[in-house]
Amino acid sequence: MPKTKVCLIVKNKKGEFLLQLRDEDPEIGKWVLFGGGVNGGETPQAALAREIKEELGYKIKRAEFFKEYVDNGIRQMIYILRAPVEIEKLQLGEGAAMKFFAPDDLDNLAIRFNFKEIIDDYRKK
Repeated sequence: MPKTKVCLIVKNKKGEFLLQLRDEDPEIGKWVLFGGGVNGGETPQAALAREIKEELGYKIKRAEFFKEYVDNGIRQMIYILRAPVEIEKLQLGEGAAMKFFAPDDLDNLAIRFNFKEIIDDYRKK
């Protein structure tokens, strides 16, 4: 069974997407969704809550499962934060930066792994 990661799609009231600028390899200097690995014995939902608390200082109240992907042998469980979040409510705990991007700005952004595909799928639904 492949390693499992969880990621969260976060938007603000303007419909912009929150991304993290990676500060470590692989893909240093590229934009990604927030999230991380599922530890042994941990449910994906528990891992998501832990990762978002670590990375954004934010306690998830309600996240909805969106879709599962497999990228380079890694199982990705993608969730959507239903309530919009403003950047003032967040505290960056990992990564070089965080920023909300308008959907039109994503096409020219250096987004890594398969996160561009995931965001595009979400926008089509």
